[in-house]
Amino acid sequence: MLKEHFRKILLVPVFATCLFYGGCKDTVRNYPVDLIDRRAVLLNKQPNPLLLVVEIDESGRLSLNKIETGTISDPDNLIEKIEVIFEDREKAGHNEREVIIDPQGNVKSEDLEKLIESLAAMKAAPIRVIKNNL
Repeated sequence: MLKEHFRKILLVPVFATCLFYGGCKDTVRNYPVDLIDRRAVLLNKQPNPLLLVVEIDESGRLSLNKIETGTISDPDNLIEKIEVIFEDREKAGHNEREVIIDPQGNVKSEDLEKLIESLAAMKAAPIRVIKNNL
């Protein structure tokens, strides 16, 4: 029940933003965001080498698997790197496109929505957000 509440809180602003801007109405429907508990990520006994984790630190800096890749207000560098990774995986026959977002500070909902929409546009799925810090 709590998970569903957080999902509604996160998806309603994204959906409303998409309705106002018209061009992304299908984004939320096609690429749902899952809210996950940090323990669910940490309890996975077998690490997934294909897992992509986007961390957002307290100052808004983005890291992709611990490598700094820009800021939350300008995620273009991060998006380019993930696009290249997805293209390389496709060429190698891997279809893994899961992305976990780990917000570790106060992140503006507009910035988080922009990041989620950018990931959804490149067909990242599933997109999971660690809810412990929201």
